[in-house]
Amino acid sequence: MIIFWRLLFGHFLADFTFQTNFINAWKRRSLKGLLVHCGMHPLFYLVLTWPYLDWHWVNTPWLRLSGWSCILIIFVLHFLEDFWRIHTIEHYRTPDNTIYLLWDQVIHFACLFVFLPIGLSDMSDGWVPEKWPVVGILAIGVTHFATVFIYFLEKDFFGGSYPGTDEKYLAILMRLVWGLCFLLPGSWWSVPVLLWGLNLIYLKRRRIIDFSWFSINLGGVLCVVFGWLARLVWYS
Repeated sequence: MIIFWRLLFGHFLADFTFQTNFINAWKRRSLKGLLVHCGMHPLFYLVLTWPYLDWHWVNTPWLRLSGWSCILIIFVLHFLEDFWRIHTIEHYRTPDNTIYLLWDQVIHFACLFVFLPIGLSDMSDGWVPEKWPVVGILAIGVTHFATVFIYFLEKDFFGGSYPGTDEKYLAILMRLVWGLCFLLPGSWWSVPVLLWGLNLIYLKRRRIIDFSWFSINLGGVLCVVFGWLARLVWYS
């Protein structure tokens, strides 16, 4: 599971953290932009799985693939999936909605899981042999993924627009602080969690921040979910 979690962490970094508003728009209007976006994935995979690249991730009687080969195949599959998604949205008017977003991520996860190295998937250390990549995934979940997820739901239900750079990163920072509160040691961690949530409500009521109530409430739910999962992993 070590390689799988590292690959998944690399996917989240490339698909959310480093897919800026500019990259997202560029990949939709240009093949070059799509190649740049998809090319980020193998770069992160290579860095994160460097000690294991020469190992055979797929090792069966009829097929043996090294880490290098698997990453190349994953890159090709990711490119084809993103190209198909953009093509269907642009030419077949497929709704670019929350369901399509989640389905797209399921396909990407499945492509990574296919290359879960059978010979390296020793479960003696459990499902989470390393904590840092899983906590990293959850941190991206509460920050950049949450931004995209909230936007799609607001767009689907209320016709909302994608947040500008200032609003986007302010919301990310606030959710990150809220999520980090869950990692505080001891038995009093719930106090700052509650206080920070009340602080966001206060800022909204005073109109110091211009976020919708939907964004704040759903962001709070996602902070609780991802933050609690991160706490379970970190202190396990």
